[in-house]
Amino acid sequence: MTKPAGGRVGKRLKRILILLPYAIRHPGVSVDELAKKFGVKRSDLFDDLNLVFMCGLPGYGPGDLIDVSLEEDRVYVRMADYFGMPLRLTPAEALALYAGGQALSELPDMAEADALRGGLRKLGRALGASEGEAAGISVELQHGPDHHLSVLRQALVAKKQVDLEYFSASRGVITRRTVDPWGLIAALGRWYLVAHDYSSSDERMFRTDRMKRVEMKDTSVGVEGNFEAQRYRGAFSGIGDTTVVLEISPAAARWFEDYYPVVRAETLADGWRRVELTTGGEMWGAMLLLRLGRDARSVAPAALVIRAKELAATISQRHLD
Repeated sequence: MTKPAGGRVGKRLKRILILLPYAIRHPGVSVDELAKKFGVKRSDLFDDLNLVFMCGLPGYGPGDLIDVSLEEDRVYVRMADYFGMPLRLTPAEALALYAGGQALSELPDMAEADALRGGLRKLGRALGASEGEAAGISVELQHGPDHHLSVLRQALVAKKQVDLEYFSASRGVITRRTVDPWGLIAALGRWYLVAHDYSSSDERMFRTDRMKRVEMKDTSVGVEGNFEAQRYRGAFSGIGDTTVVLEISPAAARWFEDYYPVVRAETLADGWRRVELTTGGEMWGAMLLLRLGRDARSVAPAALVIRAKELAATISQRHLD
C-alpha cells in the first residue's frame, strides 16, 4: 500500500528545501526579504528556521547539525554545504521540467522572460538538443484567447473577483459565473482556473478555452490558505466526499497515479492495480470511467457505473442529433 505525501507538512518541507539554498547563497539576508521572497509570514519563517536548526546529518551531534543564526534580523546558515550543491536531475525529471518551462514561456506577458528562456536553452542542451532545437519536445496548451489568461493572471496577483461567461459542456449552455480565483493549473494539455464559484457555493475548475468572456471586478477576495496545485494534477481536485475504488489495467497504471490524487493503491496478482481516490461527486467519477474504458474494472460504488452509462448515452445522443 502506498500513500503520497502532501498537505501542510509536504508544503512546508518544499518551502524549506527551496529557502535553505537561497539563504546559504545570500549570507546575511534580512528576515523581511526572505519572508517576502518566499511568500511566508515572519512568524512562520522563524518556525521554519527553528526546525532547520534541529536537522543535520546522521550522528546528529553538535558538529553534524545545521547552524542557523539571527544577527540583527539577518539570517546566516552554516554547516549545510550539501544544500548548496548543484541540483542533479534524472532524465525524466529534466524532461518534465523542460516541458513545464516551455509551457510557461508561451503564456501571455512572458515575452520578456529572458531568464526563463536562457535556462530552457541550457536545459535543452543538457537533454541533447543542438542550438535552436527544442530537444524534440513540443508543448501546446490550449487556453483560448490570450486576453483571457492575461486578465486571470492580473486578478490572481491583485486578489480580485472575476466575472465569467462560461460554456458548460455537460449542459451545452453558456452560463454566467462570479468566482474567487485561487490559481491557474496546466493539466492534460489545457489551462484550468481553480476558483470558488458563487453559483454552486463550491470549488470548481474552469477550462480557460471554454471561457467566452473574462472580466476582473473591483471586489477583493481572500487567499485560499490550503490551495495546493499538486492536488489538481489531471484536472482533478481529489476534494469531496465520494470515495471511488476501482482496478486499472497495467497499461493505465503507468500514468494514472501521475495524474490523479490516489489515496491508496496496491498491485494485484495479475498485474492490475487497485486504487482508491476521492471525488467531488458522481459526475467526476463517471467521466473518469469513460476515459478509462476497458482499462477499468471492479468499480465501487456500483452506482458510478450506472452514471457513466447514462453519461455515455447522453453524449452519443447529442452526436446523433
